[in-house]
Formats: sequence, C-alpha cells, structure tokens
Amino acid sequence: MIGMETLRELKRLGDQSAEMAVESLAEMTAMEVVMEVSAVNLTEVEQIPAMIGITEDAIIGLFVRFTGELPGSVLTLISIPSAQKLADIMLAGMGDEPAEGEVLSEMQQSAVEEIGNIITSSFIDVWANAFTTALTQTPPAFVCDYVPSVIDAALARASEKGDFAVVFNSAIHITDQDIDCHILVLPDPDKMQMMFDSME
Repeated sequence: MIGMETLRELKRLGDQSAEMAVESLAEMTAMEVVMEVSAVNLTEVEQIPAMIGITEDAIIGLFVRFTGELPGSVLTLISIPSAQKLADIMLAGMGDEPAEGEVLSEMQQSAVEEIGNIITSSFIDVWANAFTTALTQTPPAFVCDYVPSVIDAALARASEKGDFAVVFNSAIHITDQDIDCHILVLPDPDKMQMMFDSME
C-alpha cells in the first residue's frame, strides 16, 4: 500500500513539521530548541505500543481531530517524565504541585496541552500545505493512561476508525532537557490511499 517514495515524502513532511514546531517552542520558551524526527513508519494501530517500545507504563496522550478534504486525527504521546519536564520549562518552576494520585497539576496539564497544541498544529499545517487543502483542528484533548487505552480513547473520538497510523518517532531537546514524543497521524481510512498515491 505504501512505497519507499511515500515514506521519504512522509519523513520530509515530518522534518518540516519539526522545524515549524521548533520555531514556536523557541519563541515561547526563549530557549534553544531542537526537534528531530528519527523515523517514520506506517503501522497497524494494534502494533503501536510495541513499535514505540512503551507497553507497560502509563503515558500522556494529546488528541486533535482535523477536518477538511483530507480529514483525520493527530495523537501525540509523551511519557510522564517528559511531560513533567515540559511543564517545568513552560512554567519556569512556578507551577503548583500535583494533587495526591495525580501526575500533573491543573497548571502543568495546561502547559503540556499548549505544547501539544504547538506540535500538532505544526504537523497539521504542513499536512495542509503539502496537499493544498484547508484543514480545521479541534483543541487538544488530554488523557493519561496506558498506551492501548490512550489509543482506544483517541480512536473513539475519531469520526472514522482506520487500521493504520503514520508514526513519527521524535525527540525534543530544550536546552539541557531531553524529551521523547511520538506523533501519530491517523488519516481517515477512505482518504488514506488517495493521499499516499499522490506522494508516489
């Protein structure tokens, strides 16, 4: 269904998205930011936990739905330690402590949602430009759970459930902090093949 030329094009789109995200994050944090997309894969949804190497730990997911001629969803997965680092960077150490049993405070969650919004917006904007179409996105929805449950929650919010996701393995470096994240683009299944065909 997908050839090497398509994978190269998807990697190029991922690199462009990372560059756009870096500009926004650097402006927001006034820090040196580097974001790298190390790999891109088309993966069966049920294989995502094993592919990203997170099967037993809880994780934070930020889900955004986009609509237009090429509708779909973006799910950003961030480990809890990475989310806590992001919150500390955004809040400059001024955030409150999480309540007992919570991984993030309300302020920390808002900060992570804002960064997730920057990352997903960059991917959606590049996606829209690549296919010369207008796309409208929803605000990010936050969930903290085990990876299969996060993915199930994201798919439950999608208007159409596909079997595959385009997975961008990414790393963000902000000054001396290393943050891992995975960006999953889930095009609606009836549009996916048309999109890939245009890349070949």
